[in-house]
Amino acid sequence: MSVRKILVPLSGIAAEAAVIGTALAVARNFGAQVVGLFVRPDPTEALPYLGDGVSGQVIEDLLKAAKEGSDAASSRARTTFADAAQKAGVPLVQTSSAADLPSARFLDVTGHRDDVVAAQAQLSDIIVFGEATSGIAGGSTLEAAMMSAGRPVLIAPKTAVSSVGGTVAIGWDDSPVAAHAATAAIPFLGKAEKVIIFSIGGKELDPMPAVMLADYLALHGVKADVHLVDAQGRAIGSVLLEQAEKAGADLLVVGGYGHSRLREFILGGATQHIRSHATIPVLMAH
Repeated sequence: MSVRKILVPLSGIAAEAAVIGTALAVARNFGAQVVGLFVRPDPTEALPYLGDGVSGQVIEDLLKAAKEGSDAASSRARTTFADAAQKAGVPLVQTSSAADLPSARFLDVTGHRDDVVAAQAQLSDIIVFGEATSGIAGGSTLEAAMMSAGRPVLIAPKTAVSSVGGTVAIGWDDSPVAAHAATAAIPFLGKAEKVIIFSIGGKELDPMPAVMLADYLALHGVKADVHLVDAQGRAIGSVLLEQAEKAGADLLVVGGYGHSRLREFILGGATQHIRSHATIPVLMAH
C-alpha cells in the first residue's frame, strides 16, 4: 500500500495555505503528488431559474460577473498553492509522472463542486480538507469524498504542520468504519515511530477488540500499544481528541459516521465533534 496522489479541494480563501502545507508535508513523506483542485461553478446551470422575462443583456452581464468572480478566486487559489509548494521545496508540474515525485499540480475544473471532487477522489489516495466557512471541516464536500467516493480524508488543523504520522493514535470501537480507517492508515502506521490504540468506553470495557487490532497490525510490521480509557460519561469524540493530544500524537485515525449523517447532525456525535474541534491532523474513513 502506498500514497501517490493527494487531492486538495481549493476555493481561493487565505486559510487554505495551512491545508496545502499539511498536504505537502504528507507528500514529502511518501513521495507523492499533491493535486490542488479548484472547482468553478458553471453559471449556465442557473439560467433555467431566471425565468422567461429576463433579457439577454441581463443574462450576459450575470454570466460575465460569474466568470470574473471565478477567475479571481482561481487566481488566488493558484497563487496560494504555488507559494506553499515553493515554501515546502516541492516543484510545480503540469503532468503526473512517477519520475517527478514529490510534486504539486494545479487543476481548474468547471462543474458542481461536490460532484467534481467526488469524481476526482475516486482515483486519489487521500483527500485533504481544512476548516470550511461553516466551521465544520470540509463541509458537504468532505462527505461527498468520504461517503460517495469511499476514500479516506485527512482533516488538516488551522496551522500547517511540518510532519504527519510520527506518533499515531487510533480511535477503535470495533466497528466497520473504524476498521476501514485503520486499514486505510497502514501507509502512515508503517512509517510511524509510535502507534497507540485507544479504546474508549466504560469501566467494564472489553480489551479483546483492541487486542485483535494490535494483532492485525503486527502482521503488517506495526507495533501498537493498547490503552483502555474510561470516558466517565463524557462524549467519545472529546475524550479521544484529549487522549490523542496528551499522547503527543500528530495524527489521529478514526472511522467517520458510524451512525447516519442525519443522526449526527441532529444529535451530535464523535464525527461532528472531531471535524469541528481537531487541533491535529485526522485521518477519517467511512
